[in-house]
Amino acid sequence: MKTAHARDVGGRAEQQDQAATFAAPDGSGWLLLVADGMGGHQGGAAAAAEALRTAERLWRGCDGRPSHPQDFLKQLFHQTQSALWDPDAAPERRPGTTLVALYSDGERAWWAHCGDSRLYHFEGDTLRQRTRDHTRVQQLVDAGMIREEDAATHPDQNRLMQALGAMDAIRVEYGSAVLTRASRFLLCSDGFWSQILPVEMATLLEAPDPGRHLPRLVAEAARRGGPRGDNVAAAILWPEGASSGRAYRRPMLLGLVLLVALAILFWPLD
Repeated sequence: MKTAHARDVGGRAEQQDQAATFAAPDGSGWLLLVADGMGGHQGGAAAAAEALRTAERLWRGCDGRPSHPQDFLKQLFHQTQSALWDPDAAPERRPGTTLVALYSDGERAWWAHCGDSRLYHFEGDTLRQRTRDHTRVQQLVDAGMIREEDAATHPDQNRLMQALGAMDAIRVEYGSAVLTRASRFLLCSDGFWSQILPVEMATLLEAPDPGRHLPRLVAEAARRGGPRGDNVAAAILWPEGASSGRAYRRPMLLGLVLLVALAILFWPLD
């Protein structure tokens, strides 16, 4: 597998988004994560950075080979929460962060999330699933009160129901999938997914070298956000050396056209 990550400060004065990728020394596993420090709370950047420090410590502790991946992710989230939670602090002074993380051993992927940073799972150019935001807007979408495509621009988009460090009891959701040669994953903060359509994500992940193009798409998300736009962060995982479905279909189509042309050219005339 191959990985890449990128960030952009967007229209903010401070970068509170974090993104990171880690690889096991023997190339047997990969860890990706995106954390979005809560802009309405002091110390949002520090909270996101704490999530990365916790991830790196746990990753080094198991030499990049967690024996129980879901338990590893559970430790990551709950140890970050323990490091951030201060019951004596006033709510407006508590540092908080969203977090989405993925671990893969090359055959399977496990992920977890808390907040509204998302994971998108593609098979080729088909979106198979994405994490569900822990937000008021996601509740409205699930209840059928607003459309999915209106979530990014809803006035309550940033109203989080869950975040690490910002509340005592957190809810972490988990998922997993068996990998194929077409499996691709994108993790991102809301500054990315609110500006970039899933079809654009699929196009990125189907490119011959997604890692080279990721910074451009992150910069495009920041550009679309405008002068008052959010921070942007994203990380991707894709199979090394895998050709896209489009790459296969295009030569097949050209070959078919050529065969038809030759058949017409050399068809015996009466």
